This record gives sequence, structure tokens and C-alpha cells, in this order.
Amino acid sequence: MDSISNRYPIIVKGKYGYINNEGNVVIEPKFDYTEEFNDGLAIFAAGDAYGFINEQGESVIPAKFQDVHNFIEDLSAVELDDKKGFIDRQGNIVIEPKYKEVMDFQEGLAAVQSDYKWGYIDKQGQEVITPKYQDMSDFSEGLAAVQMGGKFGYIDKQGNLVIEDKFDYAYGFKDGIAVVSIANKYGFINKQGELIIHNKFYLANDFQEGLAAVEFKNKYGFIDIEGNFRIKNTYDWADGFSNGIAIVAESEKYGCINKSGDIVIPVKFDNIDALSEDLISIELDGKWGYADLNGNLMIEPQFDDVGRFINGIASVEKDNKLGYINKQGEYVWKPSR
Repeated sequence: MDSISNRYPIIVKGKYGYINNEGNVVIEPKFDYTEEFNDGLAIFAAGDAYGFINEQGESVIPAKFQDVHNFIEDLSAVELDDKKGFIDRQGNIVIEPKYKEVMDFQEGLAAVQSDYKWGYIDKQGQEVITPKYQDMSDFSEGLAAVQMGGKFGYIDKQGNLVIEDKFDYAYGFKDGIAVVSIANKYGFINKQGELIIHNKFYLANDFQEGLAAVEFKNKYGFIDIEGNFRIKNTYDWADGFSNGIAIVAESEKYGCINKSGDIVIPVKFDNIDALSEDLISIELDGKWGYADLNGNLMIEPQFDDVGRFINGIASVEKDNKLGYINKQGEYVWKPSR
């Protein structure tokens, strides 16, 4: 959600509108469907057709598409007559819908599928890399992972194969490092294609905040850029670090650790989701609530689902109805549908 917009979707008698973070209706519920605002625009539906509204609730791109994506790099992927292309923020078709599938633009290029093969186009719709790949990734740090002939390698933006296609699977580069799979084991390479951390892990995640979650001998831990375990592999599951903490699991219970490996939220919850505005969403006995960074329950688990806090309020679901609460657990908008 675009935090500047201060618009939050609500549902009243089957129609969608928006409130602000004080619970006041700012766009009357009149739409068949809406999504969160992104850079000043939100997807809406009229029947089975999709378009965009602005923050005043005005239709700025009419609902005439079978599907639309949020704008990325000022272009939105759209579907028309079962084919996909792109529009600009004024609703003009800038790349004719003619592809079976498209991905959003990243670093000025978008992956497109034609005749079951993938290639890349620029923002003028020119095919700068001819569709010939079985699988691909978005461009990241100037390179994209592509599959041709059963193995993955990396190409540059001119379509040159710059890292040999020798991997069983390959992920995008982040900070000059990418996760790859060789002989069903995961390791890490640099942009020269050199294996800088040996492929010995059952699973591996990207480095986040200097550490990467990996599975080794059926347990998860965290390694540094040298491949050394900084946090021993003792967990049944682990996610990457964000804001200095990582979610871990033991015996189907979840908690959080810091980068020293200390437990900061006890491993006692049935599930843990997102940290936002110093509160983390937790599940106990099938219901969701919020805890602080010491694991203290701040909002009792009572909801069927919860979202992140944004500008002091979070979405909650109860009995298939959508509402919003503040950080004291008080309703700013009671669940409705």
C-alpha cells in the first residue's frame, strides 16, 4: 500500500470503497472490487473488467481489461482479448497485447512469452532478446537467469550468455551474489560465475542483512558471506533477516531470533508473519493477533487473518468480514462485507 495515500479498502454491502486511518470514509463504497493504492492509483473492477481509479475515487483508466497489474516503472501489464501487453499511466496502449504471458518491467526490460518461449522487450515494445528460452527470471543487477536445453545460465541485456548454462536452477543476483543449484545441492556464485560458497545445502535463500538462511543436514541455520555458519543449523525452518530479526521454527512452533542467534520472541506461536511498526503478527490456536518485539501479547489473537500496520492501523478479517484496528486493538472500522 502507498502509505502517502492514506486510503484503505473497505467492503460495505458487497461494494468496495476506502477509509482513512481515522476510520472516515473518503471514497464511497460503489465499486465491484478494489485493491490497495500504489503510487496514487488503485486497481478497480466493474463486473469482470479492470481499470484504475485515483485517490479521489475517479476512474482515470476505464475498466475495459481482463486483467491489470500495478504500475512498475510507469507501465502496467494488461490483458485484452486473451493477449497481454502494456499501458502507460494515462491508459494508452504502448505495447500491443499480443503475448501469451508477460512479466513486469525490471531494469527497463520485461520478459514476454511467445509460442511457449520466453524473451525480453524494451519499453518501446522492441524484442531486444528473441523469445527462445524455456524459463527465465527478471533482470537483476544487469543479468537474468535463463533456461535453454535443460540447464540455467545468465545473460546480459544484449542477450549474450555471460555465465555458462550449467546449473539445475538459478536465482537472480542480489548484491553481486546469486543462489544456484548443482546436482540438487545449493550454493552461491559471483558475477563471474565462480562458485564462492560450495553447493552443499539442501536449500538456500538470498543474503539478507549479511546472512543467508540455509538448510544443511535437515536443519536450518545462517551463514555469512564466507560460507561459515554464524548461527548454527538447529532449526526446522528459518526465514531471512529483516529489521534485525528472523523467523525460525522448531517442532511446528515459531519465534524470532536476532543476528547473534539469541531468541528475542519465544518459539511458542503456531505461526508468525510480518513485522510492522514494532508489532509482529502471530497465530495461536487458529487465531491471529499481535506481539511486541519481546514476544508479549499486545493484541489478543482473535482474528481469522491480519495485515501489516500502516500509518497506525492494520486490516483484520473476522467471519469473512474486513475491518481495521489501531495499535491498541480498537476498531477504527468494524468488520463488514
